[in-house]
Amino acid sequence: MSKFDLSVNFSLYNGAVVLESKENFVKIGLTDISNMELRKKLVKSVESFFASNGKKPESDVFCDFISIDDERLRHEISLRYGESSRENEQESCEATMLLDTLLDEACKRSATDIHIEEKCVRFRISGKLEDITELSAEKSRELVRRIKVLSNLNVLETRRAQDGQFVFSDGNQVFVRVSCVPSFSESGAAESVVLRLLNVTRIPLALSELGFSESQCEILGNVLKKEQGLILICGATGSGKSTTAASLLTEIGKIYGRKKKIITIEDPPEYVLDGITQIHVDDETGMSFSDALRFVFRQDPDVIFVGEIRDSLTARTVLQASLTGHLVFATVHTSGIKETSIRMRELGVDFSEFSSVLQAVIFQKLVSDETGKVHLDAEIVTSVADQMEAC
Repeated sequence: MSKFDLSVNFSLYNGAVVLESKENFVKIGLTDISNMELRKKLVKSVESFFASNGKKPESDVFCDFISIDDERLRHEISLRYGESSRENEQESCEATMLLDTLLDEACKRSATDIHIEEKCVRFRISGKLEDITELSAEKSRELVRRIKVLSNLNVLETRRAQDGQFVFSDGNQVFVRVSCVPSFSESGAAESVVLRLLNVTRIPLALSELGFSESQCEILGNVLKKEQGLILICGATGSGKSTTAASLLTEIGKIYGRKKKIITIEDPPEYVLDGITQIHVDDETGMSFSDALRFVFRQDPDVIFVGEIRDSLTARTVLQASLTGHLVFATVHTSGIKETSIRMRELGVDFSEFSSVLQAVIFQKLVSDETGKVHLDAEIVTSVADQMEAC
């Protein structure tokens, strides 16, 4: 009879490796001995294995667990899988070098995102995608596997979307947000992976350091002192909307100290902001932006930030919050100030109410000068007359 065993991928992902298997006894090493759900799953697998081989009944099957560290886990996997493990280790080494090279290059070129597709890698720089390198389908899969391991995602899951994160050090600490979604290509099923890069050691910056002019900083300073109303930050993907929002919220904290309750609703939070309550929304768990907003009102907030207005319910709830004594910040994915107003109308917002609470619309984009240096190009509208004219 063959001995009970686990696959290399399962062992690496779950931190579990079979140390001994004989007759009706299996000893398994776990890097997290307190993971009862995993232990129950392994016990069932062991019992099912012995039952299918016509051996001892379930009551006589014994499964023992011991705690091991990561170093022993890798050592035991290497011993159990021999050449197969060494091949995986070589593959992992090459994928690690490739990922580190891509991340390092992306940071040097001030890229905001890395797009990994089946045959190529692209960087988003100044809001535009640029081809960086071609990949074979196999190299792409190896790279994606490495990213999933770093992000604590299921390496074996390729048919469902997954989100994760990890930190990359290139002299600075770069927070990497990971999104994996299934896709299809000429060779069949594949995955599209996007990495959002955020330098957590230097952001959020002061507004002037982001690229706002002196007069714009003065305008924003006055807006931040408002007791209620709506401030919209709009722009294209990769234009720095989340960074601007983080800087504005940090500035409010400087103005009022701990006298204001600030709550953010994000998918997921991109910056850890001191003294601010940050909520991670997740549609898979049933916590949408609109759901989170309803709960937030019970937290007695003064200032609310909504990571993105995506639907009519969120738009109307944001408007209601602005009308009932809250200062509300929100981002909208649009290509200009006029388009922002049009978008809000499309989402069913009452325009007269919208105009009455709107304190400012910030439109921004990233542009490159003749030397290739990237800087912020921003426009801010605050007067109701200008808002109406923009519409």
